Amino acid sequence: MGDCFPTIEKAMTTKSDKNWQEKIEEIEAEIYDATPLNPPSNAQGSFIPVIKGWFTALPTGGKVIISVFGVMLLFSLISTVFSILKSLLSILVIGVVFYIAYKFVNSNSKE
Repeated sequence: MGDCFPTIEKAMTTKSDKNWQEKIEEIEAEIYDATPLNPPSNAQGSFIPVIKGWFTALPTGGKVIISVFGVMLLFSLISTVFSILKSLLSILVIGVVFYIAYKFVNSNSKE
């Protein structure tokens, strides 16, 4: 009689393991079916219509405030770009002046 119980336990464990294995495979299949292989990227083309829709939904006062803020931001960016260009031009002019002075001093020392 003692030999009978391990066989029943083994049979139940094997059956239980098969059920668990089937459940795991079903869950994995559901996960793979639910998850796209290539998730959609947030392309810029899809971002612009969202902003346009948001802007058109604003009340008139909100549109004015956002427009004024946008123009101020644009002028600030343009000013920053011009400041950077001005600094680069100044460095270039100083470099040319030093180069000419170096050539002048170097040519006088050879004579």
